[in-house]
Amino acid sequence: MDYLLKSILCSILFLLVYKVLLERETMFVFNRFYLLMSIGASLAIPLLTIELNNPEVIPATEVVYRLTGNEVNRPLIAVEKQPVTFEQYAWLVYALVTGILAIRFLKNVLAVVWKIRNAVVIRGSIKVVLLDNDELPYSFMNYIFVSKRSYQKQEIEAQIWQHELAHIRQRHTWDILFMELVQVCWWFNPAVYVYQKMIRMNHEYLADHAVLSIDPEVKKYQRLLVSKVSQGLFLTSSFNYVTTKKRLLMMTKMTSRFQRLIRQMSLIPMVILTIALFSKVEYAGAQTEQTAIQVPSTQKGVSEELLKEYEAITKRTYTPIENGSRRYNRYNLSKVEEERVISIYHQMSKEQQDKQKIVVYYLPPLKKERPTAKELEIWKNPKMSGVWIDDKRVANEELNKYKPEDFSHASVSKLYKNAANYGKHYYQVDLMTNRAYDEYLKEETKNPTYMVRERRTWSKPAK
Repeated sequence: MDYLLKSILCSILFLLVYKVLLERETMFVFNRFYLLMSIGASLAIPLLTIELNNPEVIPATEVVYRLTGNEVNRPLIAVEKQPVTFEQYAWLVYALVTGILAIRFLKNVLAVVWKIRNAVVIRGSIKVVLLDNDELPYSFMNYIFVSKRSYQKQEIEAQIWQHELAHIRQRHTWDILFMELVQVCWWFNPAVYVYQKMIRMNHEYLADHAVLSIDPEVKKYQRLLVSKVSQGLFLTSSFNYVTTKKRLLMMTKMTSRFQRLIRQMSLIPMVILTIALFSKVEYAGAQTEQTAIQVPSTQKGVSEELLKEYEAITKRTYTPIENGSRRYNRYNLSKVEEERVISIYHQMSKEQQDKQKIVVYYLPPLKKERPTAKELEIWKNPKMSGVWIDDKRVANEELNKYKPEDFSHASVSKLYKNAANYGKHYYQVDLMTNRAYDEYLKEETKNPTYMVRERRTWSKPAK
C-alpha cells in the first residue's frame, strides 16, 4: 500500500513539473521522452533503497547479541482459517477492473487490425488502408487510414499526408500502446489519464513541426486545420477540436536555446528531491556492519600448551554415533569450559585460529522488527499462542493494550510435543517493548557475546 501511494504521488509531482516548466515550450522531442521516462521513474523510485549512516547507532565493534535458541523467528504463524480481509477484497476488485480494461484494450487493437484486412494500397513507401466510411485520415503503426472516396477523388491535402507520415516515422503508436498498457495495470492512478492526454498533445505538436519543416507556410496550414476540426478514434492519432487551438498557438511560438537549457537543468534538483521524498531510506547500523567485524586475535598467538588445552576441551563437543562417525554438539561443554575456549581463541594469532575446526564467532544484535496489527490480533488467541512480553508471561488479552509501534522485536517459536506447555498452546510469542529493547542493546554493548561452533556447520547471521 505504501508503494502504491508513493508511486501515485511521484507521478503527480512529475506531471505538475511538466505543466509548469515544459508544457508551453517548444521542446517537443525532449518533452516526449520526459513524459515517458517520468512514468517509468514513478514506478521505479519507490522501489529504490538509499542507505545512510546513522550517527546515533552504537559502534558495530561494540554491539553483539545472544541467540534466543528459537529456530523459528517468524512473527506470523499458521492459524485457523481467517475471514476475508479488506486487502483481499481490494485485490479482487483490482483484478476484476484490470481484466475488463485488458479485454477492452485487446478489443480496440483487434478492431484496428480488422480494418487493416480491408483494401490496402501502397503509395510509395506508405501502406494506405481504404475505409468505406467518410473519416479524417489517421495513423496506426505503419498504416494510414483514409476514406476510400476521398482517396480515389484525391481530396486529401499534401499537408495532411505529411502530418500522418510524421506520426508513423516518429513511432507515436508505440507511445500510445505503452500508455494504454500502463492504464490497464495502473488504472487507479488519476495521473495516468492526464499523462495520456499530454502525450497525445505532444504527438500533435511533433507532427505539426514536421509538416512546417517541409512547407513553412504557417497560416495556410492553420487554415487547413481549422477546416478539418473533428473528433478522432481511440488508439489513433487524429485531428480534434479540443487540441486544435493549442496547436495553432504552438506553431507561432519559439523557445530560445538558453530557455531550453535553463528549464532542462532545473529538472535535476527536482529529480533528486523526488528520489529523496519517495525512495526508501535505511540507516546503516550495527546489524549491517557486523559482517566486517573480526573476532579478536593477537600477533604473538598462544603457546603449544594452550593449543593442546583448547583441543582437549573442544574434543568434548563431539558425540560418537552408531555408524562410527560423530555429531557436533556445543552443549556438551559446560559454561566454564565454553568461556575458557573463547578466552584461548581470542589470544590466538589469526594463523592459529584459521587452523581450528571448532571456532568462536561474533554474533550480531537481534534485528529491530515490529509486528503487524494483524499478527497481534492472531496472537490474542490463547489456544494457539502463549505470549511473553519482556521475558514475562502475560495473558493474551494484554495485547489489547499495545499497538505494533510499542514493540521493537518479535519472535515466534513452535512448541514440540515434549514441551511443557504443549497442548495449552502451540506457539510461543516473545515480544520486546521499545524500552526493553533499548536496555537490551545497552547490556549487549557492555557484555559482548560469542558462540563456540564447528566451522563447517556455521553460516553467517542474516542481515
